[in-house]
Amino acid sequence: MKNDKLFRFAAIAAIAPATILSTTSVTAQEVSTRVLDEVIVTAAYREQGLQDVPVSISAVTGEMMAEAALQSPSDIQFLVPNFTLTESGISTNTFIRGIGSGINQGFEQSVGTYVDGVYRSRGQQFRAPFLDTARVEVLRGPQSILFGKNSVAGALNISSAAPTNEFEGSLMLSNEFENNETIVEGMLSGPISDRVRYRVAARSRQLDGHMKNITLDRDEPERDDWAARATLEFDVSDNLTATLKAELGEFDVTGRHIEIINEEPSTGGPAGNLFPFFGAEWNQILQIFGADSSVANTSQDEQRSSNGDFSNNESSEIVLTLDWAFGDYNLESITAVSDFEYDEFCDCDFTGAVVFGAALQEKYEQVSQEIRLSSPLGETFDYIAGVYYQTSDHTYSDQITVPGNSVLLPILDALQGAGTGSLVADTQASRIATVENDVLSAFAQVSWHIGDAFTLQLGARVTKDERDGARTLSVTEIDFDPLDLASAQIQAPFIYAGLFDITSTNLVDYSQSPSPALSVPANAFLFYGFDTTDPTIPCTAASDSANCAGALGELPVEGSRDKTKFSPEVKFVWDIGDDALLYFSWSEGFKSGSFDFRANNKNFYATSAESFEFDDEEATNFELGGKFTLAGGAFELNAAAFVTEYDDLQISIFDGTLGFNVGNAASADIWGLELDWRWAATENLTVTGGIAKLDFEFTDFPNGQCYFGATSDVTLNGVALCDYTGNSNQMVSDYQGNIALDYRVPVGSNLEFRTMFDLFFTDDYHASATFDPALVQDSYTMTNARLSIGDQDGRWQIAVLAKNLSDEKVLTFGGDAPLATTRFYANSNYVFFNPGRTIALQGLLRF
Repeated sequence: MKNDKLFRFAAIAAIAPATILSTTSVTAQEVSTRVLDEVIVTAAYREQGLQDVPVSISAVTGEMMAEAALQSPSDIQFLVPNFTLTESGISTNTFIRGIGSGINQGFEQSVGTYVDGVYRSRGQQFRAPFLDTARVEVLRGPQSILFGKNSVAGALNISSAAPTNEFEGSLMLSNEFENNETIVEGMLSGPISDRVRYRVAARSRQLDGHMKNITLDRDEPERDDWAARATLEFDVSDNLTATLKAELGEFDVTGRHIEIINEEPSTGGPAGNLFPFFGAEWNQILQIFGADSSVANTSQDEQRSSNGDFSNNESSEIVLTLDWAFGDYNLESITAVSDFEYDEFCDCDFTGAVVFGAALQEKYEQVSQEIRLSSPLGETFDYIAGVYYQTSDHTYSDQITVPGNSVLLPILDALQGAGTGSLVADTQASRIATVENDVLSAFAQVSWHIGDAFTLQLGARVTKDERDGARTLSVTEIDFDPLDLASAQIQAPFIYAGLFDITSTNLVDYSQSPSPALSVPANAFLFYGFDTTDPTIPCTAASDSANCAGALGELPVEGSRDKTKFSPEVKFVWDIGDDALLYFSWSEGFKSGSFDFRANNKNFYATSAESFEFDDEEATNFELGGKFTLAGGAFELNAAAFVTEYDDLQISIFDGTLGFNVGNAASADIWGLELDWRWAATENLTVTGGIAKLDFEFTDFPNGQCYFGATSDVTLNGVALCDYTGNSNQMVSDYQGNIALDYRVPVGSNLEFRTMFDLFFTDDYHASATFDPALVQDSYTMTNARLSIGDQDGRWQIAVLAKNLSDEKVLTFGGDAPLATTRFYANSNYVFFNPGRTIALQGLLRF
């Protein structure tokens, strides 16, 4: 570690105890004698109190989630500093402490998600709604020993509510008025016999959306999702319990919450530019060629123009858990079969013009088996050890389509001669990518209790990761039939190469079997990346022709990986007493490398084969933390100071046209401080909150994608790039924090009035991966409030819930509008904004 990083870590390590000591000056006379309820977590594979786990962790209970109408993991981010989740055009990005996976379906996530001990690897699964959840734990920092290889930034540990020994049930109804959202959720649980218990839960949600699609005259994004789960718990013997869980769900979305903003007149591009529309904005260029007038709306006003999008997602999972207690030891087996798939269409020019579309399909099937052995606590040594096996089949496909009424057709006719547009009418670039993956790992965590006060904890995990991947792309008719090689339409792959920077198998075929003469103007071949003296020959890495302008690469590509990695952890815990705990940890973790699903060309790599594979992402983390219970149990304070170094950080960058290219940024350093607390201020008032300071720096990132108008300072294999060394990461705020007040007061002899108020604040951050200064979200504060009345036993409750009271319009993601900048040199940005203020009426019945 560099000396300056050691200095920073020493500094924040000194600041943390000082902050704690200043906070503990709160005396017993200044607080209530009320004791906080203990929060139970399973972050260490055992049920433990939150204050007993030496990890930086935040927990959100199922009761809080239900009352605050938290729909999915994206809502948790406003309760947990240093955890961010945002949706992009074709993916979902999740970050903890500034680290997350970018836009590429080939990525596994840097933030591991585990539901009842079962790993969920796909980014799209973060959009799935919660159902009858007991608790969500957010573990910050690498969690590589107990949770595994792909928890290099942290982990979400989600626990479903378990069957009960006594009969109980609940029904919750909610209606939000602004966007017409209706939620119905119900649960039944209880015994079937002395040894058998059940729990069934179901949920349905409909939402009209907070944006107006002025092209189609409808509200978007319209959501319709449902989920159902049945759990059966059986005491096979006095020592063995079997739990069978089956879950099904769908979450469907019609439309998106994307707007076009920041349009500026075209600069005309470089000399000889094929698309000379100097002085016209992107929407004006589109209207010249017949686009709907709705494309002229380019201000941020919750109105968008689009020809329609959808995303239909289905998931299923069956889990068998065997929990066997023999003596003081416990053996647990978790067997799971999971399936997730979606069918999606993106109007990915993000305008109401018919330009092009992108249809996407993904299917992921996983079978996993984990066995854990836990020793009894209270001895000089205790341990958790286990083995894990996972096999998965992952298939991804997409089609970039040019329909027969696309405005690109008359544009091509105007610029390159009549009839050119018809060469790509009703065609598509059809991609298929696959990965077969087998994972086998063994792990152990041993705790040596050195006397009553000190514990040395050693952990290790060995992981063998094997995977085979392949990707190909061909230009076909829009119905998937091959192009007719005897017709003029064989020129379509050349136009896809020039217009979209898309390479295809067709280009290789043509070089092997020369095609008829092309009608595309000769001066276009330099742009298309073909030999300018013979347009039937693509420029390949093997070509030595001086006439080659640079190849896009060749397909198909395939690869194999077989890696064995060792992840260690050392943790020293000082149990100062019943009310205080300090810990220091050093750990290493990694996220598996894999294969690039979404690239349209070889980008700056020498060959397509080289660009196809990306390496493991590795992290080294140092952390000093403390857990403190003060004022007789009325106040809890947790603190963590950390320094993390990342090598070969996996990055996905939009290529400015249509594709996303994957690579490994050389390194990044992160340091920060996290504080969170709970305080029973009085018998009626509970205060919770947290604050986080984060400093993120790319220490070597020379291969970044430039935003439109940026000056390139790096050229790799003929591709102009921007060096982002020294930059922070997207979605990273220097400061984040939250505070929540929960006030309860009796009304009469049997009623309770309750007020909940929470506030989230964040510093500014870059919403784009290219650090476009026009796409910076300024610092903001978001507030929510809930007022309820119900009986004191909690059997019924009626509430009004107001979210985003100040009506903040928050920018969560953005980028250059496809084709606008790279082909027409007209600045245009697509952006995602969260909903404004909403007000809902809730009713809750428990029986």
